[in-house]
Amino acid sequence: HSGRPSVRQPGRAVGACDNRRCALARPEMALLDPRALPEVLGEVVTPGVRVATLLNRSGLQLGSAGDGADGATIAAISSKVWQSHDKGEDAGTLGCLLIECSEGRLAIKSVSSFLVACCADSSVSFGALKAKVEALHASLQWALQHIGQ
Repeated sequence: HSGRPSVRQPGRAVGACDNRRCALARPEMALLDPRALPEVLGEVVTPGVRVATLLNRSGLQLGSAGDGADGATIAAISSKVWQSHDKGEDAGTLGCLLIECSEGRLAIKSVSSFLVACCADSSVSFGALKAKVEALHASLQWALQHIGQ
């Protein structure tokens, strides 16, 4: 296996992306295949990146890769921070939220009605961390826009 995305076959759910559409979706039902989600999230877990997670706006973790112990905590923090921005007066549309903490760095991005978050140590630049959540956004957007609406 070359690590490259597998080609989506009609009627079969697979765990990789094809033509910038996430093959996490079953074409006939447009549902997310939960078995493929950790693999897709894991593509951005590289040295320095502790966890990548997909969550709903309430903070419920739907999938995670990396340090499983941190995933639920990162999901809860990401949700609360995103909600705080949304509730603020004159809050514009937020593309990507980058946060630096004493424990590391966090990037959060909206994907349809969900959020993706990546947590890394300070050795990972904000530019690299932002590129990782944007890559997850691109991979998951097609599948997630069909659910949760």
